[in-house]
Amino acid sequence: MQIAWIPRSLAILPLLLSFSLSSPAQEAITTEIFERSLFHVHPEQVEQTITGFGSGFNDRSAALISALSNPEDRERAYDLLYGEGRSARLNIVRLKISPDAAPLDATGLHYNWSGDQRTQQTWQAIQPVLKRTRPLLYAVPFTPPVRWKVYAPPRCPEKTGCLNPAHYRDYANYLADFVEYYHRTLGVDLDVISIQNEPGVAAPWESCLWTGDQMRDFLRIFAPILRQRGLTTRIMSSEGTAWAGAWAHLLPTLADSGTRGELGVMASHSYGMLADTLADGSRRQFAAANGRNSLPVWMSEMSLMPPYFKGPDDPSIDAAITMARFVHRDLTLARASAWIYCFAIFTSKFPGSLGLLSPADANGTLQIPKRFWALANYSAFVRPGWKRIALDGAGPESSAFISPQGDRYVIVAINEAARPRHAVYDFGIHALGGVEAWATNNELNLAQVTAPQVEGSRFSATLSPRSVTTFVVTAKR
Repeated sequence: MQIAWIPRSLAILPLLLSFSLSSPAQEAITTEIFERSLFHVHPEQVEQTITGFGSGFNDRSAALISALSNPEDRERAYDLLYGEGRSARLNIVRLKISPDAAPLDATGLHYNWSGDQRTQQTWQAIQPVLKRTRPLLYAVPFTPPVRWKVYAPPRCPEKTGCLNPAHYRDYANYLADFVEYYHRTLGVDLDVISIQNEPGVAAPWESCLWTGDQMRDFLRIFAPILRQRGLTTRIMSSEGTAWAGAWAHLLPTLADSGTRGELGVMASHSYGMLADTLADGSRRQFAAANGRNSLPVWMSEMSLMPPYFKGPDDPSIDAAITMARFVHRDLTLARASAWIYCFAIFTSKFPGSLGLLSPADANGTLQIPKRFWALANYSAFVRPGWKRIALDGAGPESSAFISPQGDRYVIVAINEAARPRHAVYDFGIHALGGVEAWATNNELNLAQVTAPQVEGSRFSATLSPRSVTTFVVTAKR
């Protein structure tokens, strides 16, 4: 299937047909197929600079990729994720910090990361990424070492617990030690370190509960320790499970002028219902805080969990469209500069689609689900340093971006409907050169399709049903 493009000269066709058809049923079909949306693109109105897109790795990731039965697929998985060419071209790696590193001396301030199995397994998993690109590395703990936690239900339930405030300095040194290990021993600098993954959730996996006040108090201790060690890694908070909870955990840090100055990245995960007014309101609060404080917003973890999956893993275009709509909301409402899928690869047996890539069956066959290609509709074209620009109009969810040089634009359009939808993108006083188009739908995987014709400062396109389409537009000089 290819996208059919409608010339501007036929823009009046729906109106003419509605007058000429005698059958109400035929008229309804015509209106449905030729539904027309007009969008105005404003290259002069910049919203945020894009940091990039990424995926996560932990101590299981290398084993999951090694379990692919075809050796060529193991290399292909990394090529698809972080390589050049027809790939997602991801540029951010999220890695999990082990809570198990043993002290190297009596003070407990230096730890044996080289001898920690989980740290080394994660390092092994990201080695192929480092051979393909120099990604932004960001590290996140899921729990502090158990010996520093307290378990006192209901506030600090069993199996989850809370960090004992008496050990804030110990834990701050533990995290700083991890950053320094990467810097000194591995020769790779971590760009961002988070305080805690999902501080408001007592999860069945490794987790730890924090209040917003506790995260602020810990930051007061942690930031100076990083500086004392000569480390410039930015600190992230709060990484709540959803935008509303993340905002509530972040407020005490932002309200304090001292800790606000120590914060490097504001972050949230993007779980929950898509059509959620509370979440959208919190997204806008993140965006407003970005404007006030010049602090970047990251969407630091998302995957397709209940209710957005069909069985253990959903490779379908339906799931891909849902994910793309989350990307759109996070970029446009929250002004997120980075967007990260939960894991690069995960087992298909988990109840949810946690991996951007996934083995399809027990034989270890590599599966490239539609969600991978839908994310690539963004990440392969909207590169680090590009800026999101304003776009207004009602119709298929669309977002627009401009290159650092101002010579190219990218528009990503999502058609969630089971019918074609017609869209016109008007750049006002900005004349256009040419347009190329790539689509992901039920039949196509980031395939180049017939490009629309440019007429002055606008182009018109018909978006295929259930699709994500990327338009690369050249500015006319």
